[in-house]
Amino acid sequence: MNIDMIKEYKALSVFLLKAMQGSQLSDQGASKALGSLLESLQGAANASQIKRIHKQVKDLLVKEKPVDVDLLKATMQRLKDDLLAQSGVETDLRSLIDEFKSLVGMALHQIEGLSLHEKSSRELFLQCREELKEVSTPAAMSSYVSKFKRLFSLNSLIDDETGRERDELKKIISILADSISGLLLSSGDFDSGLDECVERLQRAQSLHEVQEIRELLLQQTKGLQARTRQMVEDVQQAREQVDDANKKVETLKKQMEKVKQEIIIDPLTRTYNRRAYDEKLKLEMMGYQRYGRPTALVIIDIDHFKQVNDTYGHRTGDGVLRILSDVMKKEIREIDVLARYGGEEFALILPHTPYRNALDVAERIRQKVEVSRFTYKGKPFSVTISLGVGSLKEDDTLEDYVERVDKALYRAKNAGRNRVVGEEDGL
Repeated sequence: MNIDMIKEYKALSVFLLKAMQGSQLSDQGASKALGSLLESLQGAANASQIKRIHKQVKDLLVKEKPVDVDLLKATMQRLKDDLLAQSGVETDLRSLIDEFKSLVGMALHQIEGLSLHEKSSRELFLQCREELKEVSTPAAMSSYVSKFKRLFSLNSLIDDETGRERDELKKIISILADSISGLLLSSGDFDSGLDECVERLQRAQSLHEVQEIRELLLQQTKGLQARTRQMVEDVQQAREQVDDANKKVETLKKQMEKVKQEIIIDPLTRTYNRRAYDEKLKLEMMGYQRYGRPTALVIIDIDHFKQVNDTYGHRTGDGVLRILSDVMKKEIREIDVLARYGGEEFALILPHTPYRNALDVAERIRQKVEVSRFTYKGKPFSVTISLGVGSLKEDDTLEDYVERVDKALYRAKNAGRNRVVGEEDGL
């Protein structure tokens, strides 16, 4: 008998003795015999001693039949735990869960920077963000993936402009979900294989059968470990794809912001254009109708602007428009909306502003413009503005509101210009 066979017989005998010690033997004599055999086996130094002890173990096993099903299952569960710990699978599982949570966290962070139009989408997003903190097992990962994939399946989740990035992220999450499903399936296969080993062990009649069962368990453990490591690699690949998608999304957002600016900003004065003004005025009316908050409108016209263009040229006229818009911007709040209303007309929307306060703002702007100075070929000149002011009323339509303020502006111009006239003045 070679040295490897000696070690194998010795290992198998120790395995059986320890299993029998954990079971219920019929009497104290058998228990003492087991202890004596185990002690002798550990001290055995040659093949003949091991073979002799091995035969005594077999005889005692046949005589006592120490098979307790529940106890055997518990022993096999401990064997499973030991095998998992020795193979590093538990560490790989924890690593996989951490990678999964990190990946999903990155995706949720990106979603939060986009538009969630529907209430249901927003609520589902908040649930996903909170429940991610509690994910700690493969089973919890499987449950979470279903909800997370449903979040990505909502058609209204992301703006149309980011549809391509949405599809890329959905593809990445699909890869992740398939990886998790594969891991759970692998774990299920291992549990099923372990149950089969328990049943076979109960029917085992020889040491050779026990040896086969042990080898089968080792093979299953190695297979599970290999599949788990593949899952970790798949998650890492998905994470790299997410990083790439994030870069693309950031680039797209910058492009979208640039396009947005081109759509709503007047290129000459860098104030809002007429299109943006119309939209923001509608929003203010909706806010007034819903919450009753005061809001005011000021329409501004540059006095004799045609004369400026005719005298100094259109290039100088454009410079006047740019400078006056900068002067007015310095006198208003961040929430106020200054827009180029027409050629030389501006409109100023003042949210949360009562009528009298709006008159004060308009007068302050008029004074700042009046003291501003311009030059043409070294010669100074100045311009003035006329302003009409009005406050939104309960029964106003959009047309009624603007018309009332516009009439106040015309009264200011007819009264000599360079003045502020409110909707209640001169009536």
